[in-house]
Parts: sequence; structure tokens; C-alpha cells
Amino acid sequence: MKDAHTPMTWLMRWRHRCATALLAAVVGVVMAAWAGHAGAASGDGSTDSETVSAQPPSEPDAPPVPTVPDLSALRTALSEFHCAELDVAIGKDQRVAISGLTAGDTDPDSLALLAQDFLTGQRAAVEVERASPALCEPLTLIGPLRTANAGSAAPLSIRFTEAAGTPFKGGQDLMFDIAAPDFPAHLQVDYFTSDGDVIHLLPNPLEVSGRVEAGAVRRLGERGAGGRFWSVGPPYGHELIVVIASPTPLFPSPRPEAEAASSYLPALKQALDSAAPTTVATARFLKTKAP
Repeated sequence: MKDAHTPMTWLMRWRHRCATALLAAVVGVVMAAWAGHAGAASGDGSTDSETVSAQPPSEPDAPPVPTVPDLSALRTALSEFHCAELDVAIGKDQRVAISGLTAGDTDPDSLALLAQDFLTGQRAAVEVERASPALCEPLTLIGPLRTANAGSAAPLSIRFTEAAGTPFKGGQDLMFDIAAPDFPAHLQVDYFTSDGDVIHLLPNPLEVSGRVEAGAVRRLGERGAGGRFWSVGPPYGHELIVVIASPTPLFPSPRPEAEAASSYLPALKQALDSAAPTTVATARFLKTKAP
């Protein structure tokens, strides 16, 4: 007995075969077209072809270059510490470092906190040596004159022949240069010791005049030059050289070559109170040690 659904089943199978054959034909046409396109691209160099170039492997990104902070504002702030000689720089580890000397009550922690205000939260490394508090008084006295000098185009300056920070050893000659300001001046050069005395290096018994021309360089302490020379001796420690340049001599007659700082500073204050407005000053710490 025949199945009543046989014609319908056969029709469905026929339709399936037609669909399969049609799909195979379509796929064959597409593959042939793709093969022809690939051959044209590689063979005739026509403008319709696409050129595929190999891309080199990407290199790893270079590490970012650290941003160097602007230290000018911090330097200006540090210059306000009249009883200190401070410097700021970028260390090898890219950290900001404050170094120098202080004769006042400035402590490393307060300097580190100050640096944070100018370095967007970065805490600076601070390495500051302490000098005798007695050296703060002459620095305070000449504070306004140092500020005026720092703002001049050709400032008065002290130049050691040794590298900055090099200690002077016992028995070594004390020799240095003074660069005059941009006006003819009379120099008053004082050496304040760590034990409270002051030695007047210029004028002195052999060089009664401290006059220099504008911009001139005068060397003090050179043996054989016909002037006074000095050798470093005890007590050792941090000491201070102060140079004042004024249009006329500060004192009508030379001071004793050596005297107590406590006697000299009131006289210096009186002389500065009546000095010309163009008077300027500078100072440098130096360290002495046993040979």
C-alpha cells in the first residue's frame, strides 16, 4: 500500500536538491571571481589593485622624560634667610636637594616644608650644616645691602680659588678674589671667626686703601704681592667673610686689625646708617679644619 504523503515528500526532497545545487553554483562563481581579482592584483600592477605592505613590529614606548621643576621661586624664597647660605639643585636621583650653611635658627624640617610650597607637594632632601649663631648678627646687619647687591647687573662678589665647599686646612693661606661692583668703590673686608673675633683684612696696616675701580678684581692674601697675607689656624669651624662696597670709606680711620665682634658691630651699624644709598655688601661662609 502506497503512502499517501509520498508525492509531497518527493517534492520537498527535489526542492532541497535544487537549493543545494543553486548554493554550490553561487559559491563557485564567488570563488572564481576572488581568484581572478587576486591574480590581477599580483600580475598586471593595475591601479585597481591594492598594495599590501608589511608593517614593522611596533617598538615599546620610551619611558617618559621626568619634568624638571622650576626652582627660581624656591631660590628667591631661600635668599630671604639672611643668616644662611643656601643652594637648591636637582640631584642624580631627580630629587630636589637643598644644601648649605645656616647661622640662624633655620632647621632642615622647616626648609623641607618650605620646599613643598613650591614643588607641588614634593619633599626636598635637605643637608644643611650649622655655623656659630654669633655669625648671624653681621649677616642680619648687612641683609638689606646683600639684597640690593643681588639685584644689580654687576654684583659685588667673593671668589675662592678652591672649588665651592672645599674646606681650608690649617696652615693653608687664605687667598681669594673680590669682584668690585659697577661703580668705583671703597672695600671694607671683614673676617668673622667662629670664636667671636673679627679680623679686618682690608684696609690693613700694609694696604690702607681699599679703593677699586668699577668692575675690577682685587686679590687678597697672595704671598709676594706686597700686601698682607694670612694662614688658617685654630679654632677651626665655620667662619664668615663680609665685604662691603661704598662710594666713600665707611670709617674715617682704619679699625684695629683685630678686635672683638661685639665691639665692632655697633660701630659698623652706625657707619652703615650714614652710608650712601648705593652701598652694597656680600658674604661667604667658609669652613676651616685641622691639617
